[in-house]
Amino acid sequence: MTPIKANFILGMDVQGQRLNLYRDCEEGSVTCDNMLLVAPDLGRLLQTKMLGKRQDESPYAVKLYPAKTKHSLCKDGVTPCGFQGYSFEGEDINGFINPSNKEINIGSNWTKDSATLSYQENSTYLPLASQAGLIDSLYKTSDKDLNSSYRLIGKDIESVYGQDSLNAFKKDQVRWIRQRSKDCGADSRHLPRTQAEKVCFIQQNNIRMEEYFLWID
Repeated sequence: MTPIKANFILGMDVQGQRLNLYRDCEEGSVTCDNMLLVAPDLGRLLQTKMLGKRQDESPYAVKLYPAKTKHSLCKDGVTPCGFQGYSFEGEDINGFINPSNKEINIGSNWTKDSATLSYQENSTYLPLASQAGLIDSLYKTSDKDLNSSYRLIGKDIESVYGQDSLNAFKKDQVRWIRQRSKDCGADSRHLPRTQAEKVCFIQQNNIRMEEYFLWID
């Protein structure tokens, strides 16, 4: 199973992290066992959810989780009937994606730890494996646009509301940068280190640019 755009079927944004689901089965097939979930380490995401904070300062690593469709069975107990979602498993983690309520259930293979995470479906394709050049380009553009928007909004705030509002805006920006590093992972200079972290920065930057304009309103 190759995680390429042609096989991409579902993008999921979970707590600032991107998860991509791929499928490589014959068109029209009801069930599919040849699927792949590509995501930042879900074991780490599980710990973050349970304790409300990052566990360490190591970079977010991308992992591959074999996946397949899951169906209820018809009365004969053999034929697949109603589609339920997608199950996946890894060395440390197993889970289930429920498209009906947009939730992902994650459980540890070694402990009783488990969590249910809500996701936001995203059709924009952001590869987490391979195509590092594309992500580098998107990240650089995203950060450049973010900085340009920040400067423009700052000037508007200063001219309309004055220096005190501008100072509040700058303070909130520092808070946001620190939170982005906590959610996405970053080095001591608040810069991403891996492809997974850059993808997270791209997403967070886009959301932040939308929030900027709320300061004017």
